[in-house]
Amino acid sequence: MAYSLFILSVLLSLTRGEPDWPKKSFRTGNWQPPHLSLGETGETDPGYIFIGVRKSNKAGTAPTIFDNNGDMVWQGPQRENLDFKTQKLFGQDVITYWDAQPDLRVLGYGATHILDSTYKEIYTVTLRDDFRTPSGKNFDSFIDGHEHYITPQNTMLVSALNFTQTDTSHLRRGTLNMWVLDSLFYEIDIKTNNVLFKWDALSHIPISKSSVTVKGGKWLHEAWDAYHINSVTSAKYGYLVNFRHIRSIFYINKDGSVRWQLSGDNDNHGDFQSNNVSFAWQHDVRVHNETDESLVLSLYNNAAMDHTDPGPSTGLVIYVDLVNKKAWRIYELIDPTDHIVSATQGSFQFLHSPRAGHMLVGYGSIPKLKEFDGNGNVVLRGQFGKDTFSANAYRIFKFPWRGTPHWDPVVSVNYTTSYTTDLYISWNGATDYDNWAIFSVPSRNSTLLEGKRLLVHERTGFETHVLLENINTRFIIAVARDGERILGKSSIVELGQINSVCPVLHEGRLQTLDRDMLK
Repeated sequence: MAYSLFILSVLLSLTRGEPDWPKKSFRTGNWQPPHLSLGETGETDPGYIFIGVRKSNKAGTAPTIFDNNGDMVWQGPQRENLDFKTQKLFGQDVITYWDAQPDLRVLGYGATHILDSTYKEIYTVTLRDDFRTPSGKNFDSFIDGHEHYITPQNTMLVSALNFTQTDTSHLRRGTLNMWVLDSLFYEIDIKTNNVLFKWDALSHIPISKSSVTVKGGKWLHEAWDAYHINSVTSAKYGYLVNFRHIRSIFYINKDGSVRWQLSGDNDNHGDFQSNNVSFAWQHDVRVHNETDESLVLSLYNNAAMDHTDPGPSTGLVIYVDLVNKKAWRIYELIDPTDHIVSATQGSFQFLHSPRAGHMLVGYGSIPKLKEFDGNGNVVLRGQFGKDTFSANAYRIFKFPWRGTPHWDPVVSVNYTTSYTTDLYISWNGATDYDNWAIFSVPSRNSTLLEGKRLLVHERTGFETHVLLENINTRFIIAVARDGERILGKSSIVELGQINSVCPVLHEGRLQTLDRDMLK
């Protein structure tokens, strides 16, 4: 009832005409990312912010890279996506994201896309197996969007969901042949898409460990989601797997057996004693500094199954003593000025940079991010939508990244008067250029070597606006440069009417003007 009232209040706020969260738009392409508002309160780590924007407007729902000014750097295909990030593959930085065809009761069945630094898709990881789907449809790939993790062995761990019948008659409200949503993970060879390892929860973890009430299950489309896998990572002796609906983390040996369980509450009888470790409905569990004696775990603690739950949702770091079977909290990241409750999604990232100890938290269904320093103080706050679900992101990351797209820069021409020409120039995905050089060329078939440089304009955000006044040329090329080094160039653009006066400096924005080249 409380959740229904909350949704009603959201709908009423929309009908009252409250403004939508601002979105950016551009002349050079059909991109409309949400405005990323960033506020620094201390020294932050360098890097680009990776947000797989979801549930935004159609032209803003896409894997999107932002810089530290909140400007868009790259936007990928406009579709629902999850877990957009950089990873290492064969020693090189790549970007990865998941998208899918939607289906009932699940995020969808899809593939993981791996792109190199030119944004060419070099691998597409897919999964084929014997799956039942609620719609009865067959799909090209059955990867679930919760996880796609590249291991140090250059394989990929992916999550999957299968609708399965099993005996739950020993449980209250259980039945002999109940439909349940089984959680699986696979290790896949990236080059061949061959399955190297398969594991499913139903065969290894008693379903009685579930923390959610038994419900539904009479029909396939209402299967009981007893486990809900949402992260898998490689570990020294196997795999570390998180189950949101058991409120527990499981260490799985390479032979498939359960090595140990760390529970976030006292109801699931984990293998560790703790006085100050508490988490629930958690996401994005990762292992760090693993030895035979101890390891460190990081995770996003939703502490909520519903947005009316008290929360707060926090970042959590836990030290695990494997010898004495004890665990205790190292960090619990909370912003005292902002009580956040996110019932779904969320992420935690250690930032490996010169400022050791910084951590980034993405708040899942609440479109916010925060960077914390090693003392747990907030040094960066970011937001890209209203708290009322105007947008969200499954996980949010910050990474160093260098991209040089395999496509050309784009120029859009707009004429304001017969004596002025507005140019709008962008290069979706390029990170390393800092200025645009504008060259005139004799014809549509000319080369840059035949051109004469008219002016140089500094790069300003994603899309640079250059105002040409009384330009004496018909055809131009825009060249993206790092200093004097050419990185890319546009196709030849026709300006239209030829005027007779040289370009002039406009509002101090033209850095250089080679008048001798115009003669």
